[in-house]
Amino acid sequence: MDKPIFIFGHKNPDTDSICAAITYANLKQQIGYKKAKAVRIGDLNAETCFVLDYFNQSEPPLLKDIKPQGKDLDYTRCPKIFENTPLKTVWDFMRRYGKAMFPVVKGDDTLSGIISLSDITYAYMELSDETILRQYQTRFSNLVEVLDGEIVVGVYGADWIQGNIYTDSTLNEDMPLSKGDIVITGHNKKLHKLALESGAGCIIVTGLDSTEKLEKDAEKQNVVLVKTPHTFFKTIKLMNQSIPVSSIMKTKDLIYFEEEDYIEEIKEIVQDSKYRNFPILDKEGRVLGIISRRQLIDFNRKQVILVDHNEKGQSISGIEQAHILEVIDHHRVADIRTMSPLYFRAEPVGCTCTIIAKMYKENNIIPSKKMAGLMLSAILSDTLLFHSPTCTEEDKKIAYELGRIAELDVMKYGLDLITAGSSLEGREPEEIIRCDLKEFIFGSYRVAVSQINTTDFQAVYDMKQSLQAVMEMMSQEKEYDLMILMITDITLDGTELLVVGGAKELLQRAFGMSYEEDTLFLPGVLSRKKQVIPKLMGAVD
Repeated sequence: MDKPIFIFGHKNPDTDSICAAITYANLKQQIGYKKAKAVRIGDLNAETCFVLDYFNQSEPPLLKDIKPQGKDLDYTRCPKIFENTPLKTVWDFMRRYGKAMFPVVKGDDTLSGIISLSDITYAYMELSDETILRQYQTRFSNLVEVLDGEIVVGVYGADWIQGNIYTDSTLNEDMPLSKGDIVITGHNKKLHKLALESGAGCIIVTGLDSTEKLEKDAEKQNVVLVKTPHTFFKTIKLMNQSIPVSSIMKTKDLIYFEEEDYIEEIKEIVQDSKYRNFPILDKEGRVLGIISRRQLIDFNRKQVILVDHNEKGQSISGIEQAHILEVIDHHRVADIRTMSPLYFRAEPVGCTCTIIAKMYKENNIIPSKKMAGLMLSAILSDTLLFHSPTCTEEDKKIAYELGRIAELDVMKYGLDLITAGSSLEGREPEEIIRCDLKEFIFGSYRVAVSQINTTDFQAVYDMKQSLQAVMEMMSQEKEYDLMILMITDITLDGTELLVVGGAKELLQRAFGMSYEEDTLFLPGVLSRKKQVIPKLMGAVD
């Protein structure tokens, strides 16, 4: 229950698709699925906008596809390694996490570079000069930290090491040193005296023996004294591990991915790369963690619930890569395939929201006035105010129950709804055609059927030529064998078919339409789902 569940209807969503997604997400949230989220996969039509405005309901966010992305990977969370982090710390992290690479971040957590085990190994081979800590701008605090040291006297004069590193074996009595230089020595009073007289600004004493006299002398001569519990040999070995990671990390030609990148694109790049691990960033460029080749094999598919459709061609791009949890629908069972068992509920009623309203009842939940109003709107829209042959007595019964909860006059509100949805003011022909367009595959035929409900048939018919021109263009672009616009007028109790395409033999078999005709009025036909699509399917058979 901790992963998002996206709930959506079909492309070119109608009022039922949008209201079903919203109200079902609300129901799922109330029964414990807090991350259930209503989304849309297409633009809203005028009728749906009227409904959402009427009930002061914000429109669901647009989801363009459901393809798995970087954020769906079980990437490895990694420790923050900043530019000034000493190499020893990085090495310890690599052993603890079993990773041979880590991203390095700036102060705002954005990517600065990449440090790998091979980088550290190569650096150790090269670090042999007494000037190395100064050259790599190593912080004095890094050196103390890596040596598990304790500053017992004094304060080093700068944040970064300003001088060279010497050991008592490299000192000569006549060698003058500066205040930035550091001398590493063991517990030998003669060597202590030599170190103090060298002019160095800092002395590091190894081992656990007492340094009481040296501390007093160092304080008198204003020399910083650092004690480390390690042996002289180990101290020399650890010293080079104090240089900052920024000194050897890679900063050019970095390969990294963002959480919004598609996994299929990530795989293509990874296959051509010699590396095995890669940083993953958020939208702002902040480092989230590391992804490996192995993690690209098994990823978390996005969880979805489909409402008001179960056909791949009507669903979102990438649906075959999603984990479909449920389908709530009132259409024919089509071609959606799933990778695992799911809850599938399809009922022969006029509207998906009729089913969802029943599910509220089954869970002993009374919908709010807003949710009831949205479900009522969907039923009135899908059943054309109960005139559609798809409408059942159950649709009517539930619609009036929802009307009482929403405190609405069902028929009066329904007329306002249909009128708002059928208004053509300011609408272009392409918008009219696309607002409720569905694609179908009937055998070898690719068919598109759009439907517009109106109370002003003549206004739509007056646009016949411009509508046909757009349909011709779309049909060629999408390679439809047949494209139909259903102009449905409930006041006339019928539908005018506007047709383009070469497969008119389907309409001839289904409705007796001749090849010469490009329009046909079908009295009593109001439903695409129940009165047109089955006839076309039968014509193919």
